[in-house]
Amino acid sequence: MTAISRQKQILDYVRKTERVSVQDLIDQLEASPATVRRDLVQLEEEGKVLRIHGAVLDRRSLEGEPSFSLKRKRAPEIKRRIGRAVADEIPPGSSVFIDAGTTCLEAGLELLARDAPYTLYTNSLPLMYHGGNHSSSLIAVGGEVRALTGALVGGMALEWVQHLHFDVAVLGASAVDPSHGLLTTELTEASVKKAVLDHAKVTILAADSGKLEESATVRFADWSHFNTWVTDENFPTAKEKEFRQKHPHLALRKTPNLR
Repeated sequence: MTAISRQKQILDYVRKTERVSVQDLIDQLEASPATVRRDLVQLEEEGKVLRIHGAVLDRRSLEGEPSFSLKRKRAPEIKRRIGRAVADEIPPGSSVFIDAGTTCLEAGLELLARDAPYTLYTNSLPLMYHGGNHSSSLIAVGGEVRALTGALVGGMALEWVQHLHFDVAVLGASAVDPSHGLLTTELTEASVKKAVLDHAKVTILAADSGKLEESATVRFADWSHFNTWVTDENFPTAKEKEFRQKHPHLALRKTPNLR
């Protein structure tokens, strides 16, 4: 295989996954470590990838916060399974806040689809699009629309939340850190999340294990604010053990992968 063909395969694979380990590339290409590293150096010099310790990132994924539609396309089946598992945690008849975010959207859609009454509150415009003929009621928390995510934020949203109390709150995060807690990318969304946490009896984090590898700038909660984290089976074993030791109060639920 020529260097050009190999580099094209590498770039296609990195752009499909956004992040891939160097060892995975070596295995995929059946090439020597030295050959793959030379290719990665070339691609990095061309501005197409970014090399980090033991892995490679798609440069395009670092150009800013991705849109809601792009986020929803990432690991859609994992997000649907997490959404179903989150819904299983919530008793019928509960008042539930559903956060703006793609994994939380799946939880909200699952609750709406069930033949059981819930009172759902949300700051997610995408979820509001699905309101209508359901057993559950769906109520929008007012506010200013953040176009990138479809979240209702700002002073009006905060004012709404101050007058509400939820049996359950389902929240997402842009990144999770086993030591430092939950992070998001934007201050106004962080403010709404914080307010909701203060007005909920039970709190559930809906986030796939890939969020362990993400980074974000705004911390909105530590782990003591959450009762349950619903994630996927790809959670690294070593990190899971460390996480359970650090946060024994938190129920960690892993949804099984499809076989």
